[in-house]
Amino acid sequence: MTSPDAGLGAWLADLEGSVEEIATTALGLPGMTVDRRHEAPPQLHGAYLGLVGPAGAVQIGLASSAEGCQALAKGLMGMGPDDAPLPEGEMADAVCEIINIVAGAFKARVRDRASALQMGLPVFIQGAVQATDRVAVRVAEVRLGAVAAAVLLIHPRPGAEG
Repeated sequence: MTSPDAGLGAWLADLEGSVEEIATTALGLPGMTVDRRHEAPPQLHGAYLGLVGPAGAVQIGLASSAEGCQALAKGLMGMGPDDAPLPEGEMADAVCEIINIVAGAFKARVRDRASALQMGLPVFIQGAVQATDRVAVRVAEVRLGAVAAAVLLIHPRPGAEG
């Protein structure tokens, strides 16, 4: 696996492409636009999944507001915006399933650089992930149809993994 810090732009672009692919297929949304990229983790709810390879580990995430997570979960389940809100546990499970599907698409896109990536279990977190001296976060603020969301790539800082 080529460490993502060696080409963060390419890794984030592959992750963005994977989210767009899933948004337009599994979620039935009209597409994705990127509003901006930065390194400040947002205070949003979201699903995160670890990917581990011989050269290290990264986590990918998809986060949104509570309403955005409901909309994404309903999209996965073929529900419309006027359908009753999903119970919180079902919504979290659905968003975790979305990041699981995104992870499969992401693995396919980075196969030439990271052929041996193993997927962990997705988790749902309410609130922001925290960057540290050892861990950095790259964020793409996106719009999936009408849903504002964030695509996150969480990775070790150069020289911090070990």
